[in-house]
Amino acid sequence: MPGGPLNMPRRTSQMLRFVVVGGSIAGVACAYALQEAGHQVLVVEQGDGRCNSQTHGGIRSPPNMTRLLNHWGLGPAIARVSVKANRFTFRDGKSGEELGPLVLHEKLMKALAADFLYMQHGALHAMFVEFAKSAGVQFRYNTEVVSVDPWKGVVITRKGAKLSADVIIGADGYRSVVRPVVVGPEGMKGVLDKRVSVNITVPTDLMRQHNDLAQLTVSPEWSLWLGDDCAMHGLLTVDPRSSKKEYGIVMHVPTDGKPAQNSWARSQPLDEKFLKLDRFEPRIQKLVRLAQTMTPTGHTIYEPFDNWVHESGKVVLVGEAAHPLMPNGSHNAAMSIEDAMTLSTLFSLPASKSHTSVLLSAYEELRQPRCAATQASELRKRNFICLPLGPEQQTRDDALRDARARALLDWDEAEEEFLRDTWEEYIDLFAFDAREAVEDWWTKWGPAISRPRMSDSRIESVVATSASGYFAGSMSAFAGGRMK
Repeated sequence: MPGGPLNMPRRTSQMLRFVVVGGSIAGVACAYALQEAGHQVLVVEQGDGRCNSQTHGGIRSPPNMTRLLNHWGLGPAIARVSVKANRFTFRDGKSGEELGPLVLHEKLMKALAADFLYMQHGALHAMFVEFAKSAGVQFRYNTEVVSVDPWKGVVITRKGAKLSADVIIGADGYRSVVRPVVVGPEGMKGVLDKRVSVNITVPTDLMRQHNDLAQLTVSPEWSLWLGDDCAMHGLLTVDPRSSKKEYGIVMHVPTDGKPAQNSWARSQPLDEKFLKLDRFEPRIQKLVRLAQTMTPTGHTIYEPFDNWVHESGKVVLVGEAAHPLMPNGSHNAAMSIEDAMTLSTLFSLPASKSHTSVLLSAYEELRQPRCAATQASELRKRNFICLPLGPEQQTRDDALRDARARALLDWDEAEEEFLRDTWEEYIDLFAFDAREAVEDWWTKWGPAISRPRMSDSRIESVVATSASGYFAGSMSAFAGGRMK
């Protein structure tokens, strides 16, 4: 069952120096977890540290992420700034008709051992910064990294400072400086997405002044409106500074040949034409108009990168630097948290400093299949809710209507085939536990690492192909076994 106790030995000597490039959620989570494991960590961030911690955009924490946050002891703090989801509701964008729900059944969530939560990006980031600093992580703000020497393990800043490390972690996001060092020039080449994702935040105080919007201020549903070649979804979040609830909106709209930058920080005045607002029901038009600004984010689609670890064994990529996901998906933060848990758990194992490249190779092999599958899943789901009007859209809507009655049945009353068709992909995503993946790897290869007769190069060669066998579908344990 996900979330159970693990039984792995701990590293007690030969601790390492890590320099994390980028103070993103991925970077700060890695820093916190590695420092807690006994290593020395420095985070280098080009900004002043305030921007990431003040963003109001809503993010989702699916069970595979929430479980790891709970493991780190963040559960009580998360509970104060999050909203627990109870279902996802699909609606016709133009009429508002409910097409069908996806209910987070109590038995399902109990078996997953974690909740599906909503929270603000800034709240999670600020929490990790606080925990990281308390653990002893050092931060250097207003420090731009311009290059990395992977063979010497040196980070070079705009002002000429040289920062040495045993391992450099590239956590500097979509437009990563570290990525080309590891991946090569192709690491910055991709295909521009034909859609733009737009973040909008509306205070619930304003929404409560309108009777037809009041229900959205209290409902824990994640609501999705499916429009003509576009979509909108919204959920409740909590502003950690005021403890007031806000409604976080994401709109996916076609670019019309006008690309947006891959940036989360540039807000601009609300543009109804850009948002295709006339394709949505009047209630949603009213809701969006309550906001004054919007933050559009473009996306470049990359094929999964072959390498996340430089051949020197001194540089590794995490988060969006390693796997640039579609903005505002359900698993952007989750994949970064899984990266941090995987990396820190590997470097908590009783390996020597000479095994660093072996552990980095294990991280790469454990994470790449998982993240590639998630990247594809997120784009597929986004395209599903953004179908243009036509036969394919009509088939989708009819299928959602047909499944509505069965979706509302108690888990034990629903047909197994229906559960499998509905939940298989979600459960493969939600049931994954990054700690268990490392434990399985260590059970298989730990003895080889501990064996003094085997050379490091031989160990690396052997374990480099080990991780792919870990991944397998988990639906049978949930639907077939009915989670007794």
